Amino acid sequence: MKFRPLLKKLALASASLIVAFVLAELIARASEPGPFSFVDHNPNDPDPELDHVHRPGFVGRWDGTWYEINSRGMRGPEWAPTFAANEYRILALGDSCTFGKGVNESDCWPRQLETVMRASVGDALSIRVANAGVNGYSTGQYLKVLRKYGPEVKPQLVLLGYNLNDFPNVVQATDRAIFQGKNSMRARVPTALRDELGRLALFRWMRATYYEMNREKDWAAAEKFARESTNKGAGAAVDKLEAEKQRLKTLVEESRAMGAQVAIFLLPYESQVYLEIFDDSPVQRLRALCDELGVTFVNLADAFRTEVRKSTPPPRLFLRGDRYHPTAAGYRIVADCVIKVLREQSWLPISH
Repeated sequence: MKFRPLLKKLALASASLIVAFVLAELIARASEPGPFSFVDHNPNDPDPELDHVHRPGFVGRWDGTWYEINSRGMRGPEWAPTFAANEYRILALGDSCTFGKGVNESDCWPRQLETVMRASVGDALSIRVANAGVNGYSTGQYLKVLRKYGPEVKPQLVLLGYNLNDFPNVVQATDRAIFQGKNSMRARVPTALRDELGRLALFRWMRATYYEMNREKDWAAAEKFARESTNKGAGAAVDKLEAEKQRLKTLVEESRAMGAQVAIFLLPYESQVYLEIFDDSPVQRLRALCDELGVTFVNLADAFRTEVRKSTPPPRLFLRGDRYHPTAAGYRIVADCVIKVLREQSWLPISH
């Protein structure tokens, strides 16, 4: 009997903690872009060729992103190519930075590009940008995605949004050493547990807060690592682009066989944009590879760096606690850079 008051207090305290946790989880979920949802659902299905694909028709939240997958398995509204003379079709290939992780569908760069192009050409053309980006994809999968969607979309333009971690380079080595090394939060939490916790919006908020608290320190460490690696010649040691070159060459050849122009761009990391000194060898290597293959290269790093130096404090162009994925403002820069190149190459069918 003497323990009953204590048990009541413990029960009340436990109930209070549960209520507080639930409220915090709901608030965290409400702060994420897209409609409110109580739980996360995995939007992916296993695939023998591509490892995983978006489930056609899936609508829901996963890892902080609101998914709206059409019947073709691509992010965005339903549409069927008509192949009319006034229809201009673009196929966007890439990973989570093309898909638009962490932003609404209307804010990913393929959709912003479509919006800007439509404003530019008016009613003369029907502009369609098919977003075939999928989280976790890399160049080998981009080629398979082209083969999957190319025949049914028949694009006049193929855009490939390359990511720095798609091939060996100093920046990739820096990312692994500084942000994924043995002292990082990522290394301290087992993968299985991290995946399960990742279903919680509160965990996602706490994870982003942790990275924000270490943002300046991580940037300094990244700058030091990249500088030392470059000085030691590590850039040449990790520059194993031959296999990547062959995959890109095949992708370009098959795109052109479909009658499509090809342009490639490289999305920068956060530290490359905000640090005064950064290693640009990956940018130059991919540019050189594009020159060798006769492919148009779109330089995004300079545009991002110019934008953040226009005001003090600088605008946020990457998601909170995220070094890879741009905000809606960052994706607008991507769209504007692509539009500029389309005009320079005279690929934009009509411009006012």
